[in-house]
Amino acid sequence: MTKHNIKIALFLIMAAAGLAGMSGMASAADSGTGDTSASSAKDIDVAALGGKVTLQVPGAFVNQTREDPAAQNPGVKIQVFTDRQRQQVIGVSEVPTAAGDANDTSTDAFNKMAQGSLSGLKTQYKDVQKTGQSVETVGGHKFLRLDTRQTVGGNAMLGSTITTPYAGSVLTLQVLTPANNLAQHNLLVKQVLKTVAFH
Repeated sequence: MTKHNIKIALFLIMAAAGLAGMSGMASAADSGTGDTSASSAKDIDVAALGGKVTLQVPGAFVNQTREDPAAQNPGVKIQVFTDRQRQQVIGVSEVPTAAGDANDTSTDAFNKMAQGSLSGLKTQYKDVQKTGQSVETVGGHKFLRLDTRQTVGGNAMLGSTITTPYAGSVLTLQVLTPANNLAQHNLLVKQVLKTVAFH
């Protein structure tokens, strides 16, 4: 799991950079609720693991993925989407699994993944607190969900790191939301997870 921990940490750096880039622009955004932009924009189709997994990101998000292959480690693919108005980030990463971990969704494997994810968060963010750990089943496949609260760029943020091994890789979805909006955070997690499909 050591490889996986390192790659999660790299993904979190990119997510934090996305938030930092949004902070100035968010203050200039409409002071309203912003609900209309989410409902009127077309959802973004996202493919992972060479199309073996697909999902959708709400249309209010903008693709911030770095297209330069040199910006990512070999064998690792990271996609980052940001919603400037709500200051939210959705990330999708895929990392080759260590030998023997290809499809292990046992309680023991998930507990190890949770520890690794938490360690990765603590190397990148401040004041990291674990607020929950659960198993979500999507499309008949089990995901580990690790919920946290942390400080990112001086702002208190909620985070959900949702991980599963599949097709020889570890797939991770991460959602970050300002800490004062738990309801919106959980709604976004639910909205993204319900679109996940395995092919």
